[in-house]
Amino acid sequence: MSVAIALTAHSDVAGHFGKAAVFVIVDEQNREVARLENPQGRAMGCRHKKQLQQALLAQGVTTLILGNVGQRSLARLLQAGLTVIRVPARSSLAAVLNGEVPKETLTEPSQGRPCKREKGSCGCGCGKPKGAVTAKIGMTGAAIMTGLTRLGGVKL
Repeated sequence: MSVAIALTAHSDVAGHFGKAAVFVIVDEQNREVARLENPQGRAMGCRHKKQLQQALLAQGVTTLILGNVGQRSLARLLQAGLTVIRVPARSSLAAVLNGEVPKETLTEPSQGRPCKREKGSCGCGCGKPKGAVTAKIGMTGAAIMTGLTRLGGVKL
C-alpha cells in the first residue's frame, strides 16, 4: 500500500489534482519511495490527468491525498479503485504526514469541484465532440473543402 500526495513546487499540498507539480509517493512508514513529476501541470484538457492516473496506478498507489479535484477526474480515480482524501490546500507535506491536518475521504464524484468548461470543450473526448471546423483564409487541407461548393465562380 502506498500513498501519493499531490504537491506544488514549494512542497505544499497542491490546490488541484491536475495542476500538481509533483506527486510524492510514500510507504506505510511515511518514507518517500518515489516522485512522479507532472510536466503538463498547466495543460488544458483531460488527457494528461488520465496519464497521471495510469502512472500512479503503475507505481502501486492505493491512496491519493490532494487539495481539490474536479468531478470527472474524481469519478475516474474512484472507478480505478483509489481512495481519494482531501486536505486543505497549501498544507505542508510534514503536517500531512504527521496527521496534523483535517482529512476528508471523497467517495462520490459530486464531492469534486464542478468543471469550469463546458463538457467536451477541452478537446479530449470526455464529452460531446467538437464542432465542425470553419474555413478561414490561409487554411490548407481537407478542412477547407467541407461545406464549400463555389470558389471565385468556379464550381468545386
